[in-house]
Amino acid sequence: MHLQKLSSKKLALASILGALAAASEVIKGPPFDIPFPLLPGIISWDLTGIPMMISLLMNGPLGGVYTSIIGCSIIFLRGNVPGGFFKLVAELATILAFAAIRKGIVTKTVAAVASRVLVMTAANFFLLPVFYPAYYSSETAVIAILLPLAVFNVTQALLNIIPAYAIYSRLPSRWRLATEESPKIPFQNSEISKILPSR
Repeated sequence: MHLQKLSSKKLALASILGALAAASEVIKGPPFDIPFPLLPGIISWDLTGIPMMISLLMNGPLGGVYTSIIGCSIIFLRGNVPGGFFKLVAELATILAFAAIRKGIVTKTVAAVASRVLVMTAANFFLLPVFYPAYYSSETAVIAILLPLAVFNVTQALLNIIPAYAIYSRLPSRWRLATEESPKIPFQNSEISKILPSR
């Protein structure tokens, strides 16, 4: 995973995508908020991860992290600290694992899904009793919910990655190239003239 400093253009784009993620977190009802059928009333699918993944693809890991922090900040600001923490950890586990794999969209997707499931399973096991002691005071109660949450995290990761990659791959080349590093020219014109044969 190669970390690069964000240019002003990338920072602005990451901020816009973060604002879009935050806005989609606020809007309730389909398609922005769809109850997960295995745990209705507890957790929902959402679209906030799509702008975060697009930011990763366009701006690199730092841009993806920056967008994720902005997108999840609205959850903290609304007073849901546990929800914001779990959401941020889940999204960072997804995008950083995706970025860590160098080649192959399938391999990158598998890594991202596996990372999200493993990280969130550990986080849920240890932190659900801390954040929600009234519901998960016993180890049995925590273990009982881990499998449905793992299924949720698999599907949510795919919901983030597949549309984001489809959108990114269909962007005009000038949009994608705008976020890439400019090619380095090994020689200046004066240096080139020195090595060309004189006429």
